[in-house]
Formats: sequence, structure tokens, C-alpha cells
Amino acid sequence: MQDRMGVGARVGAVVWRLVVLVPLLCAVAGFAAVPSDSRILFARGTTVPRPVQEFAWRVIETRCNYQGYERDQRSFWAYDAQARKVDAGVAYSINILSELTRKSTQPPAFIEMTIVDDGRLRLTALKSSFVVCGS
Repeated sequence: MQDRMGVGARVGAVVWRLVVLVPLLCAVAGFAAVPSDSRILFARGTTVPRPVQEFAWRVIETRCNYQGYERDQRSFWAYDAQARKVDAGVAYSINILSELTRKSTQPPAFIEMTIVDDGRLRLTALKSSFVVCGS
């Protein structure tokens, strides 16, 4: 009888851990990156197509004042990405948080860009804080 109580308690503890862990894992999986040539992590199911994501990364590589090694040490997260119809196509407003992956006293950088897809991709706005990005 004692063994049954011990087994039941262990099973209950395992079930409770799963009840807590499964929703957490599902939430994390929602932000899993889709493989592309962009190092910007977008939430799964984003309205921003892969070519626009890759173009946004090229903008950061070519127009923001990061050294190559510094870009490699940073993570880039698209925390807000929206698409809206404009006259000739679609405008994508993308807000990006850039922070060092290791602990640092440097504040995170914020990059805001708007990319218009009207048959070709064009950068129409670029703003940043804590890093210089030129349009």
C-alpha cells in the first residue's frame, strides 16, 4: 500500500510539472524563428514575408554603425511588425530591439524602419536610438 501512495504522488508531481511546462513551451515556440538569410527574429506567423525580412537585415548590415564582430554579438528581435496597404503596394513598419547576448552595461538599441514593396523593395524611413543608422 505504501508503494502505491509513493507512485501516485510521483505521477501527480510529474503531471503537475507538465501542466506548468507545456503552456510555457508553446509560448516560446510561437516566437521561434523561421530560417532565412535574416538574423532578425520575427514571431512565427508574421505578416512580413521572408524577402522583406532579408532586406531589413541588409539595411542593418549596410546602414547601421555596427562593426561585424559587434553584429555577431547582438540579438535582433522584431518586437512589432505591421503591414498596411499603400497606393502601389504594401508598407511594412518594423520595430527592432538589438541587445548584446551577454550581460552588458550598454542599453539596447531600437531600430525603426519602413519598407515599401511596390514591385521592388525600398527603404522609406529609418530611425534608431543608441546606434547610428543612416538613410
